[in-house]
Amino acid sequence: MAILYALVARGSVVLAEFSATATNASAIAKQILGKIPGNDDSHVSYSQDRYIFHVKRTDGLTVLCMAEENAGRRIPFAFLEDIHQRFVRTYGRSVHSAQAYGMNDEFSRVLSQQMEYYSSDPNADRMNRLKGEMNQVKAF
Repeated sequence: MAILYALVARGSVVLAEFSATATNASAIAKQILGKIPGNDDSHVSYSQDRYIFHVKRTDGLTVLCMAEENAGRRIPFAFLEDIHQRFVRTYGRSVHSAQAYGMNDEFSRVLSQQMEYYSSDPNADRMNRLKGEMNQVKAF
């Protein structure tokens, strides 16, 4: 599985998280949340051992995932964009006042499902899917 851990946070307050494996990803992720400068929107990646932590902050909401090194950047950031949209669509403005882990019971299942999808379904990689569709068209 390429994506092994994910969380959604407001500042340093974790609202939901899911881990597909027993690692110290949660502790490292919380350290990263504390080190992200300012409140500006950003897309950054941090390396830790053989894993990469990818971070997307938009409108004060941070979505973070830990992926294997060989996952590259395209799929993890597509995952983060998808999770951000789903989270905002589901919870709207309530994210601004939610308690720590307030959305975890419900949204950790979404994190799990989307981690599985982006880690194993070839259609999750839009670029490869489009290349495949182009090759099908060329075959005709």
